[in-house]
Amino acid sequence: MKQTNRANRFGCYERREEMYYFTFGSDGQLFNGGWVRIKADTLMEAQQKFAAHYGGRAWKHERFLNGAFFYSEEQFKQTIMYLDGNNLGYGEHDFIQ
Repeated sequence: MKQTNRANRFGCYERREEMYYFTFGSDGQLFNGGWVRIKADTLMEAQQKFAAHYGGRAWKHERFLNGAFFYSEEQFKQTIMYLDGNNLGYGEHDFIQ
């Protein structure tokens, strides 16, 4: 993943948020297929936003978020899910800013 904070032409660092995609399978996860898109500076921040947004439903177990895989936008655009526009017949369930 590329660094999200970059210096502008004046040498000052600007915050640049990225998109992250949290996908779901069919084994008792928060959603059956599809994904949730999250705008955040880092994957850790995206995970925190996911947990805050969904509360207790965000957790599969005490330490595991209730999803299949987490992708940066760059990684997600290389998946068959992106190319087909769906994951197990479902697309984007939610967008968290």
